[in-house]
Amino acid sequence: MVDILIRFIPVFGIMAIGAFLRSKALLSGSIIDGMKLLIVNLGLPALFFLSFLTVEIRISYGLLFFSVFLYCLLLFGIGKALTRTRIAKDHLNKFFFSGFEFGMVGVALFTSLFGASQLHYIALIGLGHELFIWFVYAPLLQAEERGILELKSIFASFIRSPIIVAILSALALNISGAYHLFADTALYGQVEGMLIMLGQLTTPLILLALGAQLTFSGISWRDSAALIASRLVLLAVTGPLFMLGVHLLLFPLEPMMIYAFVTFLMLPPPYIIPVFLGNRHKEEALFYNRTLILYTVCTLVLYPLVMVILQ
Repeated sequence: MVDILIRFIPVFGIMAIGAFLRSKALLSGSIIDGMKLLIVNLGLPALFFLSFLTVEIRISYGLLFFSVFLYCLLLFGIGKALTRTRIAKDHLNKFFFSGFEFGMVGVALFTSLFGASQLHYIALIGLGHELFIWFVYAPLLQAEERGILELKSIFASFIRSPIIVAILSALALNISGAYHLFADTALYGQVEGMLIMLGQLTTPLILLALGAQLTFSGISWRDSAALIASRLVLLAVTGPLFMLGVHLLLFPLEPMMIYAFVTFLMLPPPYIIPVFLGNRHKEEALFYNRTLILYTVCTLVLYPLVMVILQ
């Protein structure tokens, strides 16, 4: 137990540094936005490229890909049904019950605890989730702001995304066997070293950005707590059932895959909710932004405790 908790000292330490730098005005909003661009366009693509370049490809992983997509779709459907009740009466709350902040929180937590060499476990889960986010979640969220579905622009953004390009490129090199043609060359060794260095920047930058953004002013504690508790209960019920289904129907879950699933299920909703809502739903966007901050804190508190229990 002590060993697990000790591993989280760097996580909270770097986040505390981020909060301190923000208090000293050394991490402004524009700097944080720049850090996020580096994470999304350099750090995460480098990590995912290396992970999928050498991962063992199995047919069951393809089935996992679609299973995660369907699970996210189920959560969205349940969330939509809950908007007809007192639990989540605002019609926008359906977006809060599905989707996970995989890139900015999931990667940081998982690699902090298990190392970048194990990233492919949670990345395999994240693939199906990204398909759901790009082609279901984001278009519907965008439609709430603009009033129309713009699937063409969403698809164009998807194929231009550095993360998607990195994953698909790595999978192509892996499946075709082309990777093995140059894996032992001196040039590839240098390129791999560069990608490793870029990947190593990712987790510290994410944690600094998260720490700098954890402010609690203006939170509607009662409404936010009720929404967070509802989502946690939903995931606590459906998550284990989903994992059991994967274990029985697709492939036996080894311990590291269980840790990856638990990490994934504990993540907050996507941070894009307030971003996509924009000016048309300015008040709601502010509420979700503050609620996401509170949910992130809940994740950071509960995650070490759950991992200690699993250990």
